[in-house]
Amino acid sequence: MLSPPNKRAAVGCAARNGGAWLALVTAIAACSTGSTVNLGAEAPAPYHFGTPRVLSELGKQASDNPTLTADLLEIFFTSNRDNVSIDIWTAKRTSAAAMFDAPVLVSEASTPNFETSSAISSDGLTLWFGSDRPGGLGGLDIWMIQRPARDGAWSPPVDLLELNSASLDLPRPPGFHERVMPLSSERDNPIVYWTYFSTRAAAAEPFGAPVPIPELSFSQQSTVDAFLTDDGLALFYSSSPPEGSGDLYVAWRRTTADPFTLSAPLDELNTPYAERDPWLSADGTTFFFSSDRGGVGLQIYEVAATRM
Repeated sequence: MLSPPNKRAAVGCAARNGGAWLALVTAIAACSTGSTVNLGAEAPAPYHFGTPRVLSELGKQASDNPTLTADLLEIFFTSNRDNVSIDIWTAKRTSAAAMFDAPVLVSEASTPNFETSSAISSDGLTLWFGSDRPGGLGGLDIWMIQRPARDGAWSPPVDLLELNSASLDLPRPPGFHERVMPLSSERDNPIVYWTYFSTRAAAAEPFGAPVPIPELSFSQQSTVDAFLTDDGLALFYSSSPPEGSGDLYVAWRRTTADPFTLSAPLDELNTPYAERDPWLSADGTTFFFSSDRGGVGLQIYEVAATRM
């Protein structure tokens, strides 16, 4: 299995497997913050990032779990900004270059209970989220609401029993042409989250039973907040020990039938603080994540992304 580096232990920039260097990593670049990892001539082009901008227009209240519609005009996220409970919020903007309007509560998804991990579909018509509200199978269940149009009313929440367990389960937006949800769960390891793929035949079909990703399942390290690209070949995620802060990583595979055999931290974005909740636009040019680097709790950041 690929074991992600732990910045607290200064393991280094390359993925490890029981202490042995991953055979497919043929060269390692300088490991200082801001450098990139050279994964060899046959590796995919690495991602590079500009200077992150905090979405200050969303306010100074703690906010995380950002996911957006494909046109980048609506953002959904988690916040306790009303000082009542942690709920699902959303904000709109008029163009991808504009600032977001003031956030509003998604009341159909929110209760006095705990709601988290909002995940919006690319068309903006389906919203998944985690909740510990009554009626679920476990401590956190994945629920879903839908609307007929972007300005339409949301349906009542539905508990997605096919995705849930007696433990903690959290959704993420589907990737690989909307067919695979990289959800997070503690169902097989009670101390850390693992990432599972739940697959469906088409975007309108129900999801199948979640299957763990063995090469990204670690006994003492979470693999959580995963984002699968539309081609299904790159998986962004956050990883951290049970009591530690997280870093952002990307893992690659050659084809969608292969395992993820290459992995690297996003050193241009990682800091000594927590980084989590990666989300990449469909054209690969805009990246969102959350971090508490600003000293006021988790905030949402936007940054330009390139590959070269």
